[in-house]
Amino acid sequence: MGGPSTGAVALRRRRRAVLAAALLCILIGGWTWARPGSASTSTPLLVFDTARPGGELPLGAIGLSMEAFELGSSHLRSEHRRLVRLMRLLGPSVLRIGGNSIDTSWWTASGEPHPSWANNIVTPADLLTLAGLLRATGWHAILGVDLGHFEPGRISQEARYARRILGGRLLGIELGNEPDDFGRKTMLRAPGYDASEYLREARTYARAVDAAGVKVIGPALGRTEWLSQLGAAESVFSQLTLHYYPSSTCTGLSDAAARAGGTELLAPGVREQEEATITALVHAGSLAGRQGRIGETNTAACPQSPAAGPVFSSALWALDLSLRAASQGVTGINFHSDLNACGSHSESPICAASPAAALAGDFEAQPEYYGLLAARQLEGGRFLVTSVHGPPLSKEVSVYATLARDGSVRVAIDDLALEGAAQQLALLVPAGQRVTVQRLSGELRVRGAPVSLGGVGVSAAGTWRPRPTTFTGAAGVVDVTVPPASAVILVLSPSGTA
Repeated sequence: MGGPSTGAVALRRRRRAVLAAALLCILIGGWTWARPGSASTSTPLLVFDTARPGGELPLGAIGLSMEAFELGSSHLRSEHRRLVRLMRLLGPSVLRIGGNSIDTSWWTASGEPHPSWANNIVTPADLLTLAGLLRATGWHAILGVDLGHFEPGRISQEARYARRILGGRLLGIELGNEPDDFGRKTMLRAPGYDASEYLREARTYARAVDAAGVKVIGPALGRTEWLSQLGAAESVFSQLTLHYYPSSTCTGLSDAAARAGGTELLAPGVREQEEATITALVHAGSLAGRQGRIGETNTAACPQSPAAGPVFSSALWALDLSLRAASQGVTGINFHSDLNACGSHSESPICAASPAAALAGDFEAQPEYYGLLAARQLEGGRFLVTSVHGPPLSKEVSVYATLARDGSVRVAIDDLALEGAAQQLALLVPAGQRVTVQRLSGELRVRGAPVSLGGVGVSAAGTWRPRPTTFTGAAGVVDVTVPPASAVILVLSPSGTA
């Protein structure tokens, strides 16, 4: 049953004695089984402890982030059915509005002349358009406001309007964007602007926003240094937000980097960097008694980076980062997007083929989108501790599993190796279990090459109808082969569940 054409997954029946011992362990607790010595030990066996599930991967944990200028761009319209469908596939989730453009955005409800520094004007009409999109998709929003130009009174008014227009779909107001760069990069403050000065301003803004009956979110930092300096004082925020980009290279790109086609995203050093970032955020949240969110992330902070192009490595990277962060207690993650024309180096999960297509709402799923869609399959469950019996897995392979309320176990196996032998592994399947398999595949180093999940791509209309491989029947062992630079999503469903 199965083979390369069905996702390189096969169901094999093992000796009755082996299965009897394994099923006995399942019946008395979690899925804990060590393969008896009489069985082959050449393949790693994944073991899930379903008796003691851990933290939740909530529905909507994996969302999007967009620049503030999108509010007035006419892109965020409920009439744009492709965008609505693409968001529904990922959601309902959280759309964060912010980015660098938030601190050059200026709110007005009366149409008075705007200051010379304002590149974007935000009005109640823009919030009404956003509200329509949120209703059509079922999403919620985090709305950023300008902190770069200190006007707490104006922000209080914006918060009141946002609460009235967006209602319960407004999760909170985020204060500015990367204030740790105000005094060194964006120069919105004098050099030497530090965490204590920021905190004084943030508290003033928080009082203004609180008065409007809206939660305050922040500090939207670009680096981790201020997290430890703010410490428990970050309890001023209802959620802590931090930004993360594995690459910020913008100039002087080497020919070798360009040829790599974004594959540097899959390097072990990137995962080490991610671990440090996630650890800092979770620790800060623990000190402040708050949940942490990676409020803005993507492959590269600069669209000129090779990692920012429409490359398949971004899908594998996004899948791993999403589940890595969530499994360690990060409550949500927002992938930064630009709905303008995709271009050859767009980092957006969703974008359009041309400016005209963007205005018409003809948006398309990019390779990274598939990584988010794959991670989405594990939402709504609680993480399971996963161990390996037999030979160890390659260090390039990440495995995550969640236990859904209906008792199904959902597994993501992400092989981040660029080359080499395929990873062989096995999972025990009790009798009557239904096993579905979706393969995430594409071509490395080929920009714009087709990507598929579950045997199909997302259509131009924004629909996705996967054709997973399915097994049902006698107890056995699912043997899984995961080639380098690919991933597999498996769902093990108890008898009687969909």
